[in-house]
Amino acid sequence: MMKVCMMRKCLCFVFCCAVLLSAAIFTPPGAAEARTEFRLSNQFPASHHISKGLVLFADKVREYSKGEMECKIFDSAQLYKDTEIVEALQDALVDTGLVATNKWSGMIPAIDIFEMPFVFKDLGSIKKFLDAGASDLLDKEFESKGVKNLFWVDYGYIQFFNNRRPLKKPADMKGLTMRSFSGSDAETLQTLGGAPTVMSSSEMYMALQRGTVDGATTGMPAAVSRKIHEVQKYMTLANYTTAQFAVQANLEWWNGLSAEEKEVVLKAGRDAEAWVRGAIADSENEAQKVIGDSGVEIYILSDAERKEFQDATLAVRDAFVQKTGALGKRLLEMAKNAD
Repeated sequence: MMKVCMMRKCLCFVFCCAVLLSAAIFTPPGAAEARTEFRLSNQFPASHHISKGLVLFADKVREYSKGEMECKIFDSAQLYKDTEIVEALQDALVDTGLVATNKWSGMIPAIDIFEMPFVFKDLGSIKKFLDAGASDLLDKEFESKGVKNLFWVDYGYIQFFNNRRPLKKPADMKGLTMRSFSGSDAETLQTLGGAPTVMSSSEMYMALQRGTVDGATTGMPAAVSRKIHEVQKYMTLANYTTAQFAVQANLEWWNGLSAEEKEVVLKAGRDAEAWVRGAIADSENEAQKVIGDSGVEIYILSDAERKEFQDATLAVRDAFVQKTGALGKRLLEMAKNAD
């Protein structure tokens, strides 16, 4: 009986050794290693075209890493709201996130270059501006605050809507009560003679419908999604300012990646940035058609008329330079050259 037990133990030992040896021989190198996973916080719903661009980014990360890296997206502010994401990135509470760049204005005042009036004429202007060195300058500012900029995300242009009259020249703004989306936007409207009221996009429709305000500044795709074209008579296609987003990462997390992993993320980001820029252009064109077909009278500024608005808002840009110093001045010059 004892001999039988000993034989069984020997056979068991031999079997285990064979299994381990087989695993060592047939397991491909690296297969047992856990793939690099990271989270991306997104405040937009999954249906938004920017969210679709983030899905493309995640797909490209998986493709370029041959499955060794995985980006998990959390839409609709499941992780962090737009007002929380900057601090979450700095404190390493999340690896990466979509950030509205104006959320940095308190720490990096020069980031408000994107909201300066009548600086960028079209989406091509923004790309030229970033490629001319503005991206590198701003990247350094972000890194000094503990965040790495991965890629830029265009949101589109802001237009003038109102119920009183077509806005063809700066004087036409005088006396209009206008919904504004930010402090910089309000400063521009006030300089033009308007009476701005900062309010969220969720309040805009009711305020316009009730006549609490005469008009609003917002983008065309946003105007369609919020049904603003149902309660407005006029729109001036001015491309007077833009909203800009970026996908950013906690700097310590970024520095912990290998050189190969960093290149995968940056390459995927370049693809996503280009895709979003194209999607924004298509979205703007589609929204303009919907707004026009609804009966809203659309007025498109000529180059001469745009120049009048530029001249009328010079004080806003001068104040920006005074506030931001050499960096702001350099960025403004780059933006002018890209127009």
